[in-house]
Amino acid sequence: MFKLILKFQDAVVEERKFADIPVTIGRRDDNDVVIDNMAVSGHHAVIEREDPNYYVLVDLDSLNGTFLNQTKVSRERIFDGDTFTVGKHSVVFEDLRPKEQRPSRDAEMDDKTPSPKFRDTVLLETEAQKELLSKQAAARGSTVKDLEEHAERPRRVELHGTLTIISGGTPQIIDMEKRLTTLGKSDDADVKCTGLLVGKTAAIINKRPNGYFLAYAEGMKKPEVNGEQVSTQIQLRDGDEIIIGNTRMTFNQQEEIT
Repeated sequence: MFKLILKFQDAVVEERKFADIPVTIGRRDDNDVVIDNMAVSGHHAVIEREDPNYYVLVDLDSLNGTFLNQTKVSRERIFDGDTFTVGKHSVVFEDLRPKEQRPSRDAEMDDKTPSPKFRDTVLLETEAQKELLSKQAAARGSTVKDLEEHAERPRRVELHGTLTIISGGTPQIIDMEKRLTTLGKSDDADVKCTGLLVGKTAAIINKRPNGYFLAYAEGMKKPEVNGEQVSTQIQLRDGDEIIIGNTRMTFNQQEEIT
């Protein structure tokens, strides 16, 4: 559980506690935290959970960016007492979990600081690699720079997800290239769903580097994936069937190596 304190300049606009994840922030009415300001994007940012016990602030490709402790971020862990800026508003984050259950930024920085022994080992490995490259270059009659330029570059996997509407809506294939895809009865929803008990924003699909995640948002009727109700969050797999109210669709995912 955590609390968000929304401020404009030094004045407190709103204080709210949250127990469920994700929490979306933006100008549209289907966000959990609505900021009615033109400097704020429709879906500006979202707070997610990251194993084992971190909260993460994610910018949703907003127009003016999201700043955590005055530094522009795209995805960054957030800790008790941090302040992030959305448009002209600031938001104070308070972690309400027991102190022994919540991580601290100081502890994380200590974990990231390499020990002297580790740094010395890396230095030795780097020097050994340079010496090996020099020998290989001399044997081939080329230079170290030539070998480095022709070295194989690391590959990156790009994920591409689509939703195919089968029934309960206009038959179509929807590309999910955005960071956040909303599903529900709202006119602003990316995927329109029908049904008496369906919420305005019934579910949210979040695109992350490791896959697509569907999370229940609101409404009397919870989304179903392969016949199982989703009360919190689930990672989607290629071929999954999603049902929200009267709308049935399939999720497909492709990987592209670049």
